[in-house]
Amino acid sequence: MNSPIFFQLLSLFLVVTAGPLVIFLVNTSKY
Repeated sequence: MNSPIFFQLLSLFLVVTAGPLVIFLVNTSKY
């Protein structure tokens, strides 16, 4: 089943979860 809506939600979920995580890792690696 090939639904673009599910793929869009999945990519949005990945961006929302990975975004703050990457920022947190960058901030902690500065110290």
